[in-house]
Amino acid sequence: MSAGTCPLCRARKGKRACPAKGEKICAPCCGSQRRVQIACPDDCTYLSGAHAPAWEGRETERRRDVRRLAPHIQHLDEPQLKLFFLALTGIGGLRAHHRDLDDRLLHAALEAFVHTLETRQKGVLYEHLPDDLRAGPVLRDLVALFESRSEAGQRVAPRDQDLLVVLGALGGALHDTRREQPESTAFLDTVTRLAGRLGVEEPQPHTRPLIIEP
Repeated sequence: MSAGTCPLCRARKGKRACPAKGEKICAPCCGSQRRVQIACPDDCTYLSGAHAPAWEGRETERRRDVRRLAPHIQHLDEPQLKLFFLALTGIGGLRAHHRDLDDRLLHAALEAFVHTLETRQKGVLYEHLPDDLRAGPVLRDLVALFESRSEAGQRVAPRDQDLLVVLGALGGALHDTRREQPESTAFLDTVTRLAGRLGVEEPQPHTRPLIIEP
């Protein structure tokens, strides 16, 4: 690693002084890993103002994020809505584990997950793979967010019917955002800002599944 390189990604130049790491890190790592893999102190200057993970001081951005999500969640009932917002924080956490994750790869993983659930509802157990094989690890971690095991070793997960509704809402919001900016992380950035607004620590794959037990 060359001098001045971000110690987290080891690729980009470190420009932001990180009080948690005691050295300079790059802006993308600061934005995606704060309070996920970085134990940020509350007085860090990058947690507020223009660099805030939520919407402080950025009304135009807030309105755009709300516009991207609101039409797709109006039909959700309360348990589904709770699952939807928990899913957003989980998806935000995936960014720290998949550095090349963008909206296109997330869409490929989400689409394969939906196809698997639809097939299972027909009584056929078959795991669909994403069209882009690079999305395979993302799909694995995405599925893991919604599954856990009870003390007796039994699988615990939301009902497939509820999960399909929630994934449909996520997919709709993601699709509309990609129509605006096809090759980008615009939707993932919206997810990250919303997670910051909710004040919820983003869960890690395999460790804190997003389960609403029946």
